Amino acid sequence: LGGRLGGGWRLAPAYEANPARHCVSPSPIRAGIFTALVILIFPIAIHAQSVPLVADISSHQVQIHSGFTGTQLMVFGARNDTGDIVVAIRGPARDAVVREKKRRAGIWVNRDEKTFKKVPQFYAIASNKPLKDVRQSGLFEPLMLPDLEQRFEDHFYQAMVRILSEQDVYHRATGTIDFIGETLFKASFDFPDNIPRGIYTAEVYLFNNGMLSGMQSIPIDVYKTGFDAFIYDAAIHHSTAYGLMAVAFALMMGWFANWLFRRI
Repeated sequence: LGGRLGGGWRLAPAYEANPARHCVSPSPIRAGIFTALVILIFPIAIHAQSVPLVADISSHQVQIHSGFTGTQLMVFGARNDTGDIVVAIRGPARDAVVREKKRRAGIWVNRDEKTFKKVPQFYAIASNKPLKDVRQSGLFEPLMLPDLEQRFEDHFYQAMVRILSEQDVYHRATGTIDFIGETLFKASFDFPDNIPRGIYTAEVYLFNNGMLSGMQSIPIDVYKTGFDAFIYDAAIHHSTAYGLMAVAFALMMGWFANWLFRRI
């Protein structure tokens, strides 16, 4: 992660979307989409008769290629109990260092810093009501479900959330969960074109009367494909060989350019 923020904040590079325009679909198309969604979720609703919560996702894989401009995934499912639904998507965790810069003699220098362990590289959350109105008896903190719309007392953490939000990998606004009847639900999440690769998790929670009555975790594999993946893997996993090859290629291109100019 890396980035700068006004006021002298900087997030150290501890690790490595185009918005789509939507149009109003005609009524027959909306009806077809609704019918397809009901057919897709119906088996889940049948299975949900024996468990409090059953959920799945529209795709378990996201391929990042040279023409990748972001994507949208839908989490859907059914509840067999009353209560509130909360869905959180987290990216792979890495340590992050936040440094506070201050101006001295006209030069910005690093002063204080703080390291955060196992910070998700992507975070988005959705609920059927505002998070502050969900009855959960303080379970959000042990479940690590922060409400990014609030202001945090730790100004280092607040600065980190700001930077990651500017990079579009943290969604500060709580998404909405739509219900189809009293049982079926769905929520959509946008993934920008700069998402890091790795294993993501979609976590679906059911809170009833202040208690956690159901939970399901769904893995999402985000990976690079094509020549981009080859270059990325070579640079990360074979850095020495990659560096030597880059130097050799530069020397060869310099020699070829020199030979070509002499011929001309």
